[in-house]
Amino acid sequence: VSQSRYYSFLLHNYAKEGDKILDTHLGSGSSRIAAYDMGFDFTAFELDEEYFYAQEKRFNQFKSQLKLF
Repeated sequence: VSQSRYYSFLLHNYAKEGDKILDTHLGSGSSRIAAYDMGFDFTAFELDEEYFYAQEKRFNQFKSQLKLF
């Protein structure tokens, strides 16, 4: 199971529409992808520059994918 599915599960079960999501350890960006996909307002922090740029690339690739369903 991908990490973004794990975060989707958490958001689906414990967040409600209109909530703002804060992630203080962004890492690979799975929480960001899940929040974006589910329409949440999202703020995150990542101190490691390499992790930050890697997740930026991953997030932008995710956003550019065509969604069929």
